[in-house]
Amino acid sequence: MGDQQEYFTIIKNGNIASAKGYHAGGLHCGLRKKKLDLGWVYSEVPAQAAGVYTTNAFQAAPLKVTQESIAKENKIQAVIVNSAIANACTGEQGLQDAYDMRKLFAETMGIEEHLAAVASTGLIGELLPMDTLQNGINQVHDQAHVGAEKFETAILTTDTKGKGIAIELEIDGQTVTIGGAAKGSGMIHPNMATMLGFVTTDANVSAEYLSDTLRAITNKSFNMITVDGGYEYK
Repeated sequence: MGDQQEYFTIIKNGNIASAKGYHAGGLHCGLRKKKLDLGWVYSEVPAQAAGVYTTNAFQAAPLKVTQESIAKENKIQAVIVNSAIANACTGEQGLQDAYDMRKLFAETMGIEEHLAAVASTGLIGELLPMDTLQNGINQVHDQAHVGAEKFETAILTTDTKGKGIAIELEIDGQTVTIGGAAKGSGMIHPNMATMLGFVTTDANVSAEYLSDTLRAITNKSFNMITVDGGYEYK
């Protein structure tokens, strides 16, 4: 199966779609010259959702839209992520583009709009080319673009390697799976900064417990790391 730890097992070749009912993919829609630049994760049913966010005062438009989605009923069914352009510091037009991105994706996936989350990463201050983005969203059902490794690649910016993992553990006699993917190698200060991380699970967990646990774990992991706000070595 994989590497055995004290409380859990790391699944060999595990990824964000390893948990039951999850699917992921990525494609090239034209935001970047050649590399994959649009990724998504989809749950077969609406899933309990929680989030932790950068403490930077300049939160990007997609972040505001995603926070609004989660606040509706603490559930998300699908996430769409583009790289190359962060849609940050883009004013009212950028915010409208983030709403439009959510709407287009939700319609394509056949889900309610508030069950879709959006994220963007890349250059700051540039508007998204919405026609290009829509063309990509229209292709998400193409089986050629399905695969968690494609999602891991599509969300990268300056980091050079996709990052994904999945583990199995037993909770109350039931075997559950937790999967994850992330982008960002030196973009984590202050608290999350422009790093993106996504976690999936087929565990039966309440939204309140999920939120509390996510915040506690983030404070003991990502928020303890300093890279681009660190010491100068001579």
